[in-house]
Amino acid sequence: MPALPANPNLDQLRRQAKELVRAARVGDRAAIERIGSVSGEVTLAAAQLAIAREYGMVSWPALNAEVRARSRSFEEVVEAFLAASVSYRVGRAARLLAEHPEIAEYGLATAVVLGDVLRVGRELDADPGLTSRRDPRTGWTALHAVCASRWHLDPARAEGLCAVARLLLDAGADPNCVCGNGRWTPLGCAVTSANSERRNEPIVRLLLDHGARVQDGDLYAAGFAGSWCVRMLLEHVPNVREVAEMALGAPISTGDTQTIGLLLDAGADPARYRDGDGRTAAVLPDALVEKAPAELIELLLAHGADAITPGPDGRSPYRLASSLDREDVVGLLVRYGAHDDRTAVDRLLGACRQADRETAMRLVAEDPGLPGRLTAAEAATIVAAAEVGDGAAVALMLDVGIPIDSRNEGHGATALHVAAHSGSVRTVTLLLARGADIEAHDRVFDANPLAWAAVGSGEQPASAPDPEWEDVVRVLLDAGSSTDGMVLEAGEVSQPSPGVASILRARGVSSR
Repeated sequence: MPALPANPNLDQLRRQAKELVRAARVGDRAAIERIGSVSGEVTLAAAQLAIAREYGMVSWPALNAEVRARSRSFEEVVEAFLAASVSYRVGRAARLLAEHPEIAEYGLATAVVLGDVLRVGRELDADPGLTSRRDPRTGWTALHAVCASRWHLDPARAEGLCAVARLLLDAGADPNCVCGNGRWTPLGCAVTSANSERRNEPIVRLLLDHGARVQDGDLYAAGFAGSWCVRMLLEHVPNVREVAEMALGAPISTGDTQTIGLLLDAGADPARYRDGDGRTAAVLPDALVEKAPAELIELLLAHGADAITPGPDGRSPYRLASSLDREDVVGLLVRYGAHDDRTAVDRLLGACRQADRETAMRLVAEDPGLPGRLTAAEAATIVAAAEVGDGAAVALMLDVGIPIDSRNEGHGATALHVAAHSGSVRTVTLLLARGADIEAHDRVFDANPLAWAAVGSGEQPASAPDPEWEDVVRVLLDAGSSTDGMVLEAGEVSQPSPGVASILRARGVSSR
């Protein structure tokens, strides 16, 4: 009995039935026997029934339903493949392609993201209008898709992707077409896809050579790719001061002093700074919150950043630097016109960050209501201390009354989240002993501290001294942390270290 293929074609099965009827009517003995096994008449319905029975189905409608179900299922596989191919889950895309090689032959969309220039060329020859047609799922054109594809990470496909992009542009694709949610251009897709890899550089350069206009969002995304990408884009920006507003945000968040210098020297104005959401913001408070190095902050000050303008929580750069124990920045700010405007709360937080128990306790004794006046942003200082594994500071903050469930205002992580991510087993143990919520979820990734520890073990940030991620994971598991929803996916970004992965597998976390 033949087996249905993984991706059966109903039209092909219909043709088989018609051919079976024709063969039987001209006397083909095998065809007559096949139809005769289910009916005494040579009809299309009998041929369809015969084919259905040969595939183990009771009827042609049953075969029809099975084919449609499998087709829908395969369409879902293709959709998952396409989504993974233009996201940070290209490892999943690779696994899907290995499991279902027929994906590569499915249609134009898969040919585009895989860089199959021959197939794309044939499709364009048959229908030149494909260059401007928008995908109903994403709203993107084919040019957007090839620019967003992360298959350039596969050296064998990078050249093909660039060739597809060139083919589409030569066929009339618009390099400045805005699609999707109203903000994606092909250049934006290409720069975002580049990340820290340079294999997408040929596509970025190709778009620029074809007249792609560089927007502020492109410069912002390029900041995460690296100075090479920013430098390339800057060569095509006539007036950097008028364009670059959000652009400073990416290198500020990654502490990339070199890229900040490139942007500032090209004309980016710190006074025009907007945050990653496009909102007007004060650049120095953002830089301090992002733990930018003093060299980067000094560059901002030297190019006109205001040393006095407060952040959204009302704290001046001086107050914020003091509360974060950034003595390397305080002196810089004073040189550029800042003054000591710390409040009693600031002095309390500064004493806590320095683990100065005597001063902290004296301030609270003089004003018992002081800890209760902390804003959410000020209370989040405990999160910053936990992130660098400063157990003494964390313990003192808890002793003076700073809530253990305080959260970072950005990602919404607790002190336990960041201590776990940094591999600080002593701080994790301290927080658990003091009642930290082991199942608290952050606001961005919706993950518990155990998940943060697993990711941290793979990323290995240098934020805490003497990190021990395996010990952190064991402590959290022994304390009852849930592993619900955790899956170990090889080849994906943000994967745990081999040692942590082994521990998680032994505790029942599945792999795929």
